[in-house]
Amino acid sequence: MKISFASAYYPFWSKLLFAPCTFDGIDLIWSHVHPPGVLFRQVIESEPYDLAEMSLSSYTMLKEAGWDSYHALPVFTLRCFRHSALYVRSESDIVDPEGLVGKRIGVPEYHMTAAVWVRGILQEDFGLEPDEVRWFTGGAEKPGRKERVELPQQLRTLVNPIGSGQSLFGLLLKGDLDAVIAPQVPELLSTNPSSIRRLFPNWIEIEKEYYRKHSIFPIMHTLVLKRSVYNRDREIPRKIYRLLEDLKEEFYAKVALARNISALPWLDFYISEISELMGKDPWAFGIKPNAKALNKFMEYALRQGLIRRKIELGELFIDLEN
Repeated sequence: MKISFASAYYPFWSKLLFAPCTFDGIDLIWSHVHPPGVLFRQVIESEPYDLAEMSLSSYTMLKEAGWDSYHALPVFTLRCFRHSALYVRSESDIVDPEGLVGKRIGVPEYHMTAAVWVRGILQEDFGLEPDEVRWFTGGAEKPGRKERVELPQQLRTLVNPIGSGQSLFGLLLKGDLDAVIAPQVPELLSTNPSSIRRLFPNWIEIEKEYYRKHSIFPIMHTLVLKRSVYNRDREIPRKIYRLLEDLKEEFYAKVALARNISALPWLDFYISEISELMGKDPWAFGIKPNAKALNKFMEYALRQGLIRRKIELGELFIDLEN
């Protein structure tokens, strides 16, 4: 059986570069699609792949609305701490989240997973309510980006799309926005580093402290399998899960090997620090090991009005641990 698979590239996927990857009677044929937002729109609009990386927020909202074309595997391709995603002008007098009250914040898409986490963290840990901010959406550095999933009616009056020829960072530099949430590090930080700064200058330490406090490594993306493929053979999800788990373990073995090679300074210290803080498998797959992070995301999405009820994880993911 041939299964088409599309995702961004991650170190776990090294074997997939040599397509097809054959296992358990399946030929997994991988395609690299970048940036991920392009892939998410393809999956939603035309369903071109059997297996694909998908935004956790888009998927959750679509499932609640009855979308049944795909069902998620509890395999999480992207996790990121997001305190580092908040930017302000270098000369801004905003130095902490409390300074964002009443301000104008730009975000590429209001519903995107990174934005859900940022708003949730700002509310839970710093007391900043989402409705204390004016929200603007559009392309971060290039114009033209729009929400890929329609926002619920109650949110549409609170979120303001910017002009078709404008960008969020362009408006930030002009003073028409006070802050921007950017999931990817903006090119502006390299081309004009004196123009913007992160809201949290010590973001690495703050993100470590967040993990110590909450024991959550925020989940951004999952994998979704086309329902027609799943219905054809109910063992396919389990086979894919086993393969990707094996690929992850191979990656960890390479990391362990790299610790003993002086290829990069302080690499051993860094790997040891991460292991001591987050354990030996920070990228754990499965529903149970990730229930805390997933339920926290659902709690944030519900509070922010993106979903109407807290969805049970068994409704979203195929249980492959039993």
